[in-house]
Amino acid sequence: MSVVSAKLNHVAGQASSGFFSLIAVVFAAAGLMLVALCERIDEQQRQHSASDAQRALSIRQATLGNVLADYAFWLEGYVRTDKRVDTAWAYDEDNIGPSLHSSYGLEGAFIVGPTGSTRYAVVEGARSALELEDWLGRDEAPLLALARARSPQNGYAQGYFLVNGQPALVMAAVIRPEASYQDFQRLSYLVFVDVLTPAKARALGETFDLQELRITAASDAIVAPPSLVVRLELGISLLLQWRFQALGAELRATFLPLLVVLCGAALLLVWYLRRRIARAAWHMQEAEQALRQSEQRFRSVSEAASDWIWETDAAQRLVYLSERFIDVTGLHPQLWLGRPLYELLDYEPARAAELAQAPAFLQRARRTLRCEMRDARDNQRYCQLSAQAIFRDERLVGFRGTVCDVTEEIQAKARIEYINQHDTLTGLANRRHLQRYLEHRFAEGFTDGPPLHLLALDLDRFKPVNDSLGHAAGDQVLAQVARVLRHSMRDGDLVARIGGDEFVIAVNGALAAEQVSGLCQRILEGIGRSMTINGHDVTIGASIGIATAPRDGTSAEDLLRYADIALYEAKAAGRNTLRFYEPTMNQRILARRQLETELRQALQRQEFELEFQPRFDASGQRLLGAEALVRWNHPERGRLAPAHFIAMAEETGLILALSDWVLQDACSQALGWAPHLLVSINLSPLEFQRDDLVARIQGVLERTGIAPARVELELTENVLLDDAAGALELMTQLKALGVRLSMDDFGTGYSSLNYLRTYPFDCLKIDRSFVAQMEESASNAAIVEAIVSMGRALSLTVVAEGIETAGQLARIADLKCDQAQGFHLQRPLSKASFARLRQEAAMQSAGELVTSDR
Repeated sequence: MSVVSAKLNHVAGQASSGFFSLIAVVFAAAGLMLVALCERIDEQQRQHSASDAQRALSIRQATLGNVLADYAFWLEGYVRTDKRVDTAWAYDEDNIGPSLHSSYGLEGAFIVGPTGSTRYAVVEGARSALELEDWLGRDEAPLLALARARSPQNGYAQGYFLVNGQPALVMAAVIRPEASYQDFQRLSYLVFVDVLTPAKARALGETFDLQELRITAASDAIVAPPSLVVRLELGISLLLQWRFQALGAELRATFLPLLVVLCGAALLLVWYLRRRIARAAWHMQEAEQALRQSEQRFRSVSEAASDWIWETDAAQRLVYLSERFIDVTGLHPQLWLGRPLYELLDYEPARAAELAQAPAFLQRARRTLRCEMRDARDNQRYCQLSAQAIFRDERLVGFRGTVCDVTEEIQAKARIEYINQHDTLTGLANRRHLQRYLEHRFAEGFTDGPPLHLLALDLDRFKPVNDSLGHAAGDQVLAQVARVLRHSMRDGDLVARIGGDEFVIAVNGALAAEQVSGLCQRILEGIGRSMTINGHDVTIGASIGIATAPRDGTSAEDLLRYADIALYEAKAAGRNTLRFYEPTMNQRILARRQLETELRQALQRQEFELEFQPRFDASGQRLLGAEALVRWNHPERGRLAPAHFIAMAEETGLILALSDWVLQDACSQALGWAPHLLVSINLSPLEFQRDDLVARIQGVLERTGIAPARVELELTENVLLDDAAGALELMTQLKALGVRLSMDDFGTGYSSLNYLRTYPFDCLKIDRSFVAQMEESASNAAIVEAIVSMGRALSLTVVAEGIETAGQLARIADLKCDQAQGFHLQRPLSKASFARLRQEAAMQSAGELVTSDR
C-alpha cells in the first residue's frame, strides 16, 4: 500500500468516529424538538377548537337575535298582534309562521300577552295551543321582565333553559310600534325557542370542523378536554364537548420511529463508507499507474465537448475509437479500425494534411471540419470533426480528436426555418415566405420567364362562424379552405395565408384572362361547397382580386397592393366574385381616401348640420315629433345627404364621433321644443359592437338634461343579426336609462316578428317599400294592415314611413296606424323651418282648444 493509501485509511477512521458521535447528537436533539413541537401543536389545536365552539354558538345566537329584533320591532307586527293576533296574517301568510321553523330551525315561536299568557303559538312549524309556561315554568317571568327593561334600547333578553329535558336558547323581545313608545305594561312579547338538539349541535360543529359536537346542561362534575362551559344572564350553563383529533400526537407517533430508523441508517452508511474507502485505498496504487499511461492520450482532448473520440496514424488510418462511437453510430469499431477516417466521415484527406503543414504555434490548435456519415441504419448524420496533429520528435505520427453529432441541431434549424416560413394552422406559406418568393421572382425578371398572376383571396361570412361556433370551428374551416386551395393549384404555384382569413396565391404561366377566371371560379366553387363542422353545416364564400406582373406591377409591393385593390372592388361588387385590377380602381381608391380625409376635417370644422323630418298623428295630422337627419355642408360639393358619406364613416370608424355630435346636437335642440315632442335619432349597427354605447347615451342625457322618455333611438335589424345576445343586453341597458327604442325599416328582415316578441322595442316603422305600393298592390296593403294589427296587439307605436300621396295617408289612417312620416306631410326641415312648423302647430292646437271650450 502506498503512503497516500495509508494516510487515507487513517483519516477515514478518525472521520468515521466523529461522524458516529455527531449523528447520534443531531438525531437525539431532533427527537426532543419533535416531542416539544407536537405538544405545542396539540395545545394550540385545543385552544383553537374551544374558540371555534364558542364562536359557533355565538353566531347562532346573533343570527336568531337579529331575526327576533326584525320581527318584534316591526310596525305592522305590532298592528297585527296588539289587541288581537291576526292569525291569518301571522300564520297563513307566514309572517310569524312555519318559515321560522323551516328557515331558522326554531322549535317554538310564541306571542305572550302583557300578563304572561300565551296568545299565539307555533310549535315545530304548526299552530299549537301550547303555553310558553308549560316549557319554561317559573323562568318565564324573569325572561319577560328583562326583555321589557331592554326594549327602549332595541334590546332583547336571552338565556339557556331546559325544554323537555333538552338545553334550549330562549329569546324574548317586546313587540312595539316605534322606539319612542314607553307604555310597555300593555305590550305583548315575541318569544323564540331554539332547542339545541343533537342534530343542531352536529351541524354547528361541522361548520367549524368540530367533530361530534354535543351540547348538554352543565354539572359540577369535572369533564376532560376538549370541552367548554358557557352561560348567559338567565337560565342554566351549557357544556359543549367534541371529539379532538390530536395531530401532534399523530405526528409524533409517525415521525419519531422514522427518526430512529434514519439515525440507524445514517450510522450504517458511515460504517459502509468507511469500508468502501478502505477498499478504494487498496486499488488506488494500481489505478495511479493506469492513469499515468492514459493521461497523455486524453489530455489533448479533455477540453473538447465530444460525442466520441478517435485517433489515427499519419496516413489517417484509424487506430482508436471510443466506446461512445458504438452508441452514436451503431457501428462496431472493429469494422473501421485500420481504415481511413475520411472514408467514414466523407471529407477531403488533404484537409487533415494541412494540419501537419501549419506553423508550429498553430499545430497545437484544434481544427474543426464539417462532415457527413451514414450510421448503421444508413441514416444521414451530420458531424463536426475536431482534430489535432500529433508530433513526436518533430515528426508527424498521427492525428487525434473528437466527433460531435450535430444532426439534431441541423434538423432543428431546418424545422425552425420551415415554421418561420409556413403557417402553423394550415401548413401553407406565410407572409414572410410569400415576400421572399415574390422578391425572388421579380429579381429573376419576366423577360425570359412566364408572367406571374397574383390572386388575393378573402373569405366571406367567416366571422359569423367564429362568433357562433367558436374559434376551434373557425380553425377547421380555414384548414378545409387551405386543402381546397392546394388541390386547385399546380406544381410551381404558391399558396400563402397572410392573415386571419386572407390568402394569396401566386400562379405562374402565360395564362389568358379566361384561364385565370376559370381557375378562380373553381376555387370559389370549392370554397362555396357546404362543409360539416362539429355537426353543423357551414357555408362560406370568397372574393378574389387579381393582379398580373409585369403588366400591372414591377415590384412585389405594387403587385400585392393592386391585388388588394381588386379584392376590395370584388367585395364591393357583392362578394363571392372576382375582379381583375384596372388602373381606374386605383383612382377610385384615391377618391375614397380623399373623401375619408375630408370627412375627418369636416368633423373638426363642424361642417355638419341637422334637419328634422316631422312625424304626425296619422288620423289628425297633429305634430308628435321629428327624426334628426344629418347633412354635410361640403365646401366644394355642396350639401350632401347621408348616402354620400355614412358608409365611409362606418368603414373608417368615424361614425362614432359623428354619432356623438348628432346625439348631442339633436337632444340640445329638442330641449327648446314642446315637452310632448319626441326626437328620433338613428344609430349605426357598428355602435352596438362597442361596450361604451350605453355610457355615451347616458352622458348625452346628463349633459343636455333632456327627459329620456323624449329620446327615441332607431336601429335596423342588422344590429340583431350580427350579435343577437349582445344586442339584447345592450337594449335592456338602454331601456333602463328611460329612452325609447324603435325598429327602423320593419318588414324587410326574415325574422322581424320574433325580434318584436323578444326585444324591448317601443315602436316599429313600416318600411317605405310597402307603403309606396299600397294603392297598386293588394299584397303590400295586406302586409301593412297585418303589421299595424300586430303592432297594436303588442302595444307598440306603429309609424308608416314614406307617405308620398294623399291616398296613402288616407289608407294608413283607415288602418288605425298611429303615426305617419313622408314628403306628402312634410319634407326634412332646417332648424328655423321646423321652429316655424312647431309655432303653427301650437297655434292650431290653441285654436282647437278655444273652439272646444266654446
